Amino acid sequence: MPPATITENIIMTAAAGIMAAADTAAGTIKEMNVERTTKKTVICFGDSNTFGYIPDGSGRFSRRERWPGRLQELLGDEYLVAEEGVCGRTTIFREEGNPGICGLDCVEDALNRNQPADMLIVMLGTNDCKTEYHASVSQIARGAERIVERAKACAAAPARILLIAPAWLGARVETSVWGCDFDGESRRKSMALASAYKAVAEHQGCLFLDASRVIRASGTDQVHLDREAHAALAEAAAELVRG
Repeated sequence: MPPATITENIIMTAAAGIMAAADTAAGTIKEMNVERTTKKTVICFGDSNTFGYIPDGSGRFSRRERWPGRLQELLGDEYLVAEEGVCGRTTIFREEGNPGICGLDCVEDALNRNQPADMLIVMLGTNDCKTEYHASVSQIARGAERIVERAKACAAAPARILLIAPAWLGARVETSVWGCDFDGESRRKSMALASAYKAVAEHQGCLFLDASRVIRASGTDQVHLDREAHAALAEAAAELVRG
Protein backbone atom coordinates (compact mmCIF):
# COMPACT_ATOMS: atom_id res chain seq x y z
CA MET A 1 0.00 0.00 0.00
CA PRO A 2 1.49 3.40 -0.99
CA PRO A 3 2.23 5.90 1.81
CA ALA A 4 -0.60 8.26 2.71
CA THR A 5 -0.50 11.74 1.29
CA ILE A 6 -0.36 14.83 3.51
CA THR A 7 -4.03 15.49 2.77
CA GLU A 8 -4.96 11.94 3.72
CA ASN A 9 -2.99 12.25 6.95
CA ILE A 10 -4.83 15.47 7.81
CA ILE A 11 -8.17 13.83 7.12
CA MET A 12 -7.30 10.76 9.21
CA THR A 13 -6.05 12.95 12.07
CA ALA A 14 -9.22 15.05 11.98
CA ALA A 15 -11.38 11.93 11.89
CA ALA A 16 -9.52 10.51 14.88
CA GLY A 17 -10.07 13.77 16.74
CA ILE A 18 -13.78 13.75 15.98
CA MET A 19 -14.07 10.14 17.14
CA ALA A 20 -12.21 10.95 20.36
CA ALA A 21 -14.48 13.95 21.00
CA ALA A 22 -17.54 11.79 20.35
CA ASP A 23 -16.26 9.17 22.79
CA THR A 24 -15.67 11.87 25.41
CA ALA A 25 -19.16 13.32 24.88
CA ALA A 26 -20.70 9.86 25.08
CA GLY A 27 -18.81 9.22 28.30
CA THR A 28 -19.99 12.52 29.77
CA ILE A 29 -23.60 11.78 28.86
CA LYS A 30 -23.26 8.30 30.34
CA GLU A 31 -21.87 9.76 33.57
CA MET A 32 -24.76 12.26 33.71
CA ASN A 33 -27.28 9.48 33.17
CA VAL A 34 -25.66 7.38 35.90
CA GLU A 35 -25.77 10.39 38.23
CA ARG A 36 -29.46 10.94 37.51
CA THR A 37 -30.31 7.30 38.15
CA THR A 38 -28.31 7.11 41.39
CA LYS A 39 -29.49 10.43 42.83
CA LYS A 40 -32.96 11.77 43.53
CA THR A 41 -33.67 14.61 41.11
CA VAL A 42 -35.64 17.64 42.29
CA ILE A 43 -36.84 20.11 39.64
CA CYS A 44 -37.50 23.71 40.70
CA PHE A 45 -39.97 25.09 38.15
CA GLY A 46 -40.79 28.75 38.49
CA ASP A 47 -40.35 32.37 37.48
CA SER A 48 -37.80 35.11 38.22
CA ASN A 49 -37.82 34.24 41.92
CA THR A 50 -36.58 30.77 40.99
CA PHE A 51 -34.24 32.22 38.35
CA GLY A 52 -32.71 34.37 41.08
CA TYR A 53 -33.40 37.90 39.84
CA ILE A 54 -31.74 40.42 42.17
CA PRO A 55 -34.30 42.97 43.48
CA ASP A 56 -32.18 46.00 42.58
CA GLY A 57 -32.04 44.83 38.96
CA SER A 58 -28.27 44.31 39.01
CA GLY A 59 -28.38 40.76 37.69
CA ARG A 60 -28.79 37.26 39.02
CA PHE A 61 -27.85 35.79 42.37
CA SER A 62 -25.15 33.12 42.27
CA ARG A 63 -26.09 29.44 42.30
CA ARG A 64 -25.26 29.21 46.00
CA GLU A 65 -27.46 32.23 46.80
CA ARG A 66 -30.50 31.17 44.79
CA TRP A 67 -32.98 29.00 46.65
CA PRO A 68 -32.55 25.98 44.33
CA GLY A 69 -28.78 26.10 44.83
CA ARG A 70 -29.18 26.50 48.57
CA LEU A 71 -31.65 23.60 48.50
CA GLN A 72 -28.97 21.48 46.83
CA GLU A 73 -26.55 22.25 49.66
CA LEU A 74 -29.13 21.42 52.31
CA LEU A 75 -30.14 18.12 50.70
CA GLY A 76 -26.59 16.97 50.03
CA ASP A 77 -25.13 14.51 47.54
CA GLU A 78 -28.11 12.18 47.65
CA TYR A 79 -30.04 14.69 45.55
CA LEU A 80 -29.60 16.54 42.27
CA VAL A 81 -31.47 19.88 42.15
CA ALA A 82 -32.28 21.21 38.68
CA GLU A 83 -33.20 24.85 38.10
CA GLU A 84 -36.01 25.65 35.66
CA GLY A 85 -36.77 29.30 36.42
CA VAL A 86 -37.67 31.81 33.70
CA CYS A 87 -38.28 35.52 34.28
CA GLY A 88 -41.87 36.52 33.56
CA ARG A 89 -43.20 32.96 33.56
CA THR A 90 -46.91 32.52 34.28
CA THR A 91 -49.05 29.46 34.84
CA ILE A 92 -51.01 29.53 31.58
CA PHE A 93 -50.66 32.95 29.95
CA ARG A 94 -48.65 33.24 26.75
CA GLU A 95 -46.59 36.02 25.22
CA GLU A 96 -45.92 36.22 21.50
CA GLY A 97 -42.29 35.55 20.68
CA ASN A 98 -41.49 34.23 24.16
CA PRO A 99 -42.33 30.50 24.31
CA GLY A 100 -40.79 30.05 27.76
CA ILE A 101 -43.34 32.28 29.46
CA CYS A 102 -46.24 29.82 29.68
CA GLY A 103 -45.56 27.27 32.40
CA LEU A 104 -48.18 24.88 31.08
CA ASP A 105 -46.39 24.73 27.73
CA CYS A 106 -42.96 24.15 29.30
CA VAL A 107 -43.39 21.81 32.24
CA GLU A 108 -43.27 18.60 30.20
CA ASP A 109 -40.00 19.65 28.53
CA ALA A 110 -38.53 20.44 31.95
CA LEU A 111 -39.47 16.98 33.18
CA ASN A 112 -38.06 15.32 30.07
CA ARG A 113 -34.76 17.18 30.43
CA ASN A 114 -34.34 16.07 34.02
CA GLN A 115 -35.92 12.63 34.17
CA PRO A 116 -36.38 10.61 36.21
CA ALA A 117 -37.58 13.15 38.76
CA ASP A 118 -38.29 12.33 42.37
CA MET A 119 -39.99 15.69 42.90
CA LEU A 120 -41.27 18.62 40.86
CA ILE A 121 -41.52 21.88 42.81
CA VAL A 122 -43.86 24.42 41.19
CA MET A 123 -43.82 28.04 42.36
CA LEU A 124 -45.73 30.24 39.94
CA GLY A 125 -48.56 32.77 40.11
CA THR A 126 -46.88 36.08 40.86
CA ASN A 127 -46.78 37.16 37.21
CA ASP A 128 -50.37 36.00 36.73
CA CYS A 129 -51.32 38.82 39.11
CA LYS A 130 -50.16 41.43 36.60
CA THR A 131 -52.85 43.88 35.55
CA GLU A 132 -52.49 42.94 31.88
CA TYR A 133 -53.88 39.44 32.44
CA HIS A 134 -57.02 40.45 34.37
CA ALA A 135 -56.94 37.02 36.03
CA SER A 136 -58.98 36.15 39.10
CA VAL A 137 -57.54 34.18 42.00
CA SER A 138 -59.54 31.12 40.96
CA GLN A 139 -58.22 31.39 37.39
CA ILE A 140 -54.63 31.59 38.62
CA ALA A 141 -55.14 28.62 40.92
CA ARG A 142 -56.69 26.67 38.08
CA GLY A 143 -53.64 27.52 35.97
CA ALA A 144 -51.39 26.05 38.64
CA GLU A 145 -53.60 22.98 38.80
CA ARG A 146 -53.37 22.49 35.04
CA ILE A 147 -49.57 22.43 35.34
CA VAL A 148 -49.83 19.78 38.04
CA GLU A 149 -52.20 17.75 35.88
CA ARG A 150 -49.92 18.05 32.86
CA ALA A 151 -46.93 16.94 34.92
CA LYS A 152 -48.77 13.92 36.33
CA ALA A 153 -49.98 12.86 32.88
CA CYS A 154 -46.69 13.03 30.97
CA ALA A 155 -44.40 10.05 30.38
CA ALA A 156 -41.70 11.55 32.63
CA ALA A 157 -44.12 12.23 35.49
CA PRO A 158 -42.38 12.97 38.82
CA ALA A 159 -42.87 10.71 41.81
CA ARG A 160 -43.99 13.67 43.92
CA ILE A 161 -45.09 17.27 43.40
CA LEU A 162 -44.71 20.21 45.77
CA LEU A 163 -46.93 23.20 45.00
CA ILE A 164 -45.71 26.47 46.52
CA ALA A 165 -47.95 29.51 46.81
CA PRO A 166 -45.57 32.42 46.11
CA ALA A 167 -44.79 35.19 48.56
CA TRP A 168 -47.13 38.17 48.64
CA LEU A 169 -46.35 41.20 46.55
CA GLY A 170 -45.11 44.05 48.74
CA ALA A 171 -47.44 46.67 50.21
CA ARG A 172 -45.81 49.37 48.08
CA VAL A 173 -45.71 47.42 44.81
CA GLU A 174 -48.03 49.91 43.11
CA THR A 175 -45.48 52.71 43.53
CA SER A 176 -42.40 50.53 42.98
CA VAL A 177 -40.38 50.11 39.79
CA TRP A 178 -42.88 47.37 38.91
CA GLY A 179 -45.89 49.64 39.35
CA CYS A 180 -46.52 49.52 35.62
CA ASP A 181 -47.27 45.79 35.96
CA PHE A 182 -48.82 45.45 39.41
CA ASP A 183 -51.37 47.49 41.36
CA GLY A 184 -53.17 47.22 44.68
CA GLU A 185 -55.53 44.59 43.32
CA SER A 186 -52.52 42.55 42.20
CA ARG A 187 -51.27 42.51 45.79
CA ARG A 188 -54.67 41.46 47.10
CA LYS A 189 -54.72 38.59 44.61
CA SER A 190 -51.24 37.49 45.64
CA MET A 191 -52.38 37.40 49.27
CA ALA A 192 -55.34 35.17 48.38
CA LEU A 193 -53.38 32.59 46.39
CA ALA A 194 -52.30 30.48 49.36
CA SER A 195 -55.76 29.25 50.32
CA ALA A 196 -56.64 28.57 46.68
CA TYR A 197 -53.37 26.70 46.06
CA LYS A 198 -53.81 24.68 49.23
CA ALA A 199 -57.18 23.46 47.94
CA VAL A 200 -55.54 22.51 44.62
CA ALA A 201 -52.78 20.60 46.40
CA GLU A 202 -55.28 18.69 48.53
CA HIS A 203 -57.38 17.83 45.49
CA GLN A 204 -54.37 16.71 43.47
CA GLY A 205 -52.60 14.86 46.28
CA CYS A 206 -49.60 17.21 46.26
CA LEU A 207 -47.44 18.57 49.02
CA PHE A 208 -48.06 22.25 49.76
CA LEU A 209 -46.07 25.20 51.08
CA ASP A 210 -47.30 28.73 51.69
CA ALA A 211 -44.17 30.78 51.00
CA SER A 212 -45.67 33.88 52.63
CA ARG A 213 -45.40 32.13 56.00
CA VAL A 214 -41.61 32.06 55.77
CA ILE A 215 -40.57 34.87 53.40
CA ARG A 216 -41.53 38.32 52.13
CA ALA A 217 -40.81 40.15 48.89
CA SER A 218 -37.85 42.49 49.10
CA GLY A 219 -38.49 46.05 50.20
CA THR A 220 -36.27 47.14 47.32
CA ASP A 221 -38.68 46.32 44.50
CA GLN A 222 -41.66 44.74 46.33
CA VAL A 223 -41.64 41.70 44.01
CA HIS A 224 -38.41 39.74 44.16
CA LEU A 225 -36.65 37.83 46.93
CA ASP A 226 -33.46 38.93 48.64
CA ARG A 227 -30.66 36.58 49.76
CA GLU A 228 -32.20 35.96 53.15
CA ALA A 229 -35.56 35.05 51.61
CA HIS A 230 -33.92 32.63 49.18
CA ALA A 231 -32.16 30.92 52.09
CA ALA A 232 -35.34 30.71 54.19
CA LEU A 233 -37.38 29.33 51.29
CA ALA A 234 -34.75 26.66 50.64
CA GLU A 235 -34.88 25.54 54.26
CA ALA A 236 -38.67 25.28 54.22
CA ALA A 237 -38.63 23.35 50.94
CA ALA A 238 -35.88 21.01 52.14
CA GLU A 239 -38.03 19.81 55.03
CA LEU A 240 -40.79 18.79 52.62
CA VAL A 241 -38.42 17.22 50.09
CA ARG A 242 -36.86 15.03 52.77
CA GLY A 243 -40.34 14.05 53.92
